[in-house]
Amino acid sequence: MKPSSLPFPPQPRRAAALAVAAALAAPQAFAADAFQPATSVRDVVVTTGVRGEERTVADSPVPIDVIPAEDLVRTGKATLKETLATLLPSFNFTPVAGVTVNNVIRPLSLRGLSGAYTLVLVNGKRRHNSAAISNSGVGTTGANPVDLDQIPVAAVDHVEVLRDGAAAQYGSDAIAGVVNIILKTTDHGGESTTTVGGYYKGDGITARENLGWGTTLGQDGFLRLSLDAATQERSERNDPGTGSYYFRVDGQPDPRESSVGQRGDRNGNPELKAVSTAANAEIGVGDGKRLYGFATAGARNAEAWYTTRRPNSTGDLIQLRPDGFIPKFYLHEFDTQLVGGLRGEDAGWNWDASASVSRNRINSHANTLNPSLGPDGPTQFKLYGITADQAAANLDVRRGIDVGLGKPLQAAFGGEYRRERYSLNAGDAAATANGGYVYDASYGDGSLAGRPANVGVQGVNAISAANAGSLSRGVSALYADFGANATDKLWLGAAGRGERYDDSSGSTFSGKLSARYEVDPALALRGNFNTGFRAPSLSQQVWSQTFSSWQVVNGVSILRNSTLASPGSELARALGATELKPERSRNLSVGFSLTPTRDLTLTADAYRIRIADRIVSTGYFSGSGVDAILAAAGLQTGQLVQYFTNAVDTTSKGIDVVADWRRDLGTLGVARFNLGFNWNRTGIDSIKDTPAALKALGFQVLDRAAQGSLTDGYPRTKLILGTNWLYGDFDTGLRLTRYDKVIERNATSAANDVTYGAKWLTDLDVSWHVTPSTTLAVGANNLFNVHADKSPFPTTNGARYGYGVSIPFSYYGGFWYARLGVAF
Repeated sequence: MKPSSLPFPPQPRRAAALAVAAALAAPQAFAADAFQPATSVRDVVVTTGVRGEERTVADSPVPIDVIPAEDLVRTGKATLKETLATLLPSFNFTPVAGVTVNNVIRPLSLRGLSGAYTLVLVNGKRRHNSAAISNSGVGTTGANPVDLDQIPVAAVDHVEVLRDGAAAQYGSDAIAGVVNIILKTTDHGGESTTTVGGYYKGDGITARENLGWGTTLGQDGFLRLSLDAATQERSERNDPGTGSYYFRVDGQPDPRESSVGQRGDRNGNPELKAVSTAANAEIGVGDGKRLYGFATAGARNAEAWYTTRRPNSTGDLIQLRPDGFIPKFYLHEFDTQLVGGLRGEDAGWNWDASASVSRNRINSHANTLNPSLGPDGPTQFKLYGITADQAAANLDVRRGIDVGLGKPLQAAFGGEYRRERYSLNAGDAAATANGGYVYDASYGDGSLAGRPANVGVQGVNAISAANAGSLSRGVSALYADFGANATDKLWLGAAGRGERYDDSSGSTFSGKLSARYEVDPALALRGNFNTGFRAPSLSQQVWSQTFSSWQVVNGVSILRNSTLASPGSELARALGATELKPERSRNLSVGFSLTPTRDLTLTADAYRIRIADRIVSTGYFSGSGVDAILAAAGLQTGQLVQYFTNAVDTTSKGIDVVADWRRDLGTLGVARFNLGFNWNRTGIDSIKDTPAALKALGFQVLDRAAQGSLTDGYPRTKLILGTNWLYGDFDTGLRLTRYDKVIERNATSAANDVTYGAKWLTDLDVSWHVTPSTTLAVGANNLFNVHADKSPFPTTNGARYGYGVSIPFSYYGGFWYARLGVAF
């Protein structure tokens, strides 16, 4: 099925009308399952972080958050990624505006580390990575982490977020933590949630429909189907363009210059159509064995605009675009995952055998120009196609073993084999070609006479045949995990995992030690030490990209290539690049869990995460000295070159505090109060030596901007204060969030650093349970329309993005929404 033919929701007004009609016709059954008041999650049984005997949030030896489905819905946020960042203090979500796929597929962070350091599971099974590389400039260069937004919110029962390293249990990437998305298993009834909303300014109108339905399967099984569909209109917050726009007329400014203010850039939220589906099923097959499976499939179409090309510039051809143009970028994404397995018990051992296949594919094209091709050139270009594939097989076994302690030793063993592949496919040759077009004296007012037109598609990135490539690898792993109550009060755990990659990552081993000591029934102390790793992503090893630009040297225009070279290429090797190796971590955390009453829970955990050999991109290397090195290697001179490398060791340390208090107010209803606080600081321990030949030329491997993105690109603190009050048929939620300042460092000068100050945001959600099966709600995110500070530095062409890439909340201002929920 093509993405354009998917069943997107109708326009907001019609969607709301249809949902109201459905609500009035809906039966009253299953209402108790649909709308539950806010309750404490302390007694929720969790499956992440500890294998074997069931444990709840309150008695977990590792810090873990549980976000129930009703809390996900109440935020009014469009995607799962935004929702988690809204509810969890250690999560941050960066709204990127720029010429990058991250404008659509946006990065997140946990504990000040990018999404590349967070492992994502669905029902305990590893989720595949996105094909989109994270290249927002905020400590995330080149990796392709999981895209949470392809998982329908309607399918989610709850989300477990483990805030601790767990590579010894789950493998690569689990350095900052683990997100485990647990799917719904309800075998009866269903629900529909329709949401419409938009920014106060009047743009960014969205419509979303979440549908879920469950039924029995055989005698003891279930089938659960879910669908999310959404549309989103464009929004941007750029300042108007300034400076001359048109060619002069008879030596005077063109009268149309008064309209320049309407021709600024359009870097912002794209137009979007998206649909994601999920199926989750399980059935008994006799002899205590159960067959299970789940699948997700999603498609997303996006249209985004970028920096204006003015008619009086070398980025336009007035024969084709007499009024200039804004390049338009189109993204088409399709994502699938299928997991199947069989679990059972034999000879006292519980076992689970499973297999999965998955793919994320992204194709992009653009409506733009390659001016160097002249007025006979095309205006539509295919830019690139990228694909990430993963297939895996797992076997896990566990049992309790009597070793003479008060309770059995919980022992778990397992193995995994995984195949990964990443493909980078070229776009149209015309997108990167140099057609050699030169403006003559008859063009415009003649001011560009003799100058060559810009080379390559304008405003967007394309991949040439020379940059295309693919890589694949196999990964095999074995693990052992033990946990036991050494005494009535002391629980001890140990885990180890060995993995072997058949590429430059080689073999790795990770270990973990855990302890929990119950001082009394209300207070427990806990501590964890673990080592971990993150293997270089295939995208970091194969990605290569070149764009060309003219530079005037001694009055002569010279075409220069700027290339992000793959580490294994001749070009990168000539300048000192080496094979990428795994990033390795050591993580120590200590904390406590306090539950003085059944209605009050307080946890606090301090952590220290040291990561060695972090992979980042170098700055550009160029100049006469670099040309000499390239010439000696028989390579083209006059280039600007950068590459990915293991360049830096960092330490992140911080504190997480989470409190939850549920209070019965008698005739005034029930209230729930919660607090979340994260303090995090990342420092650079050491920077690897610049390759000798480049060091002799005065280059450094990591400039100020790159260092700042690691240390100052995320807020130092984040505070969330929330309350939820259920009174009669009304449910009111209020949330205050304070984001600390962030700093964007300039590559060369501290005088050009930009600080974006701390801000308080207020979110409000008011729900009315019209009937036991119908709920109407209205709300606002950023109720008081708070905006981030603006950057004082203009970008190209006199237009301004207005805001930096590091701001941790939406800078589009207040967002209103209305929601209708129906249970049936």
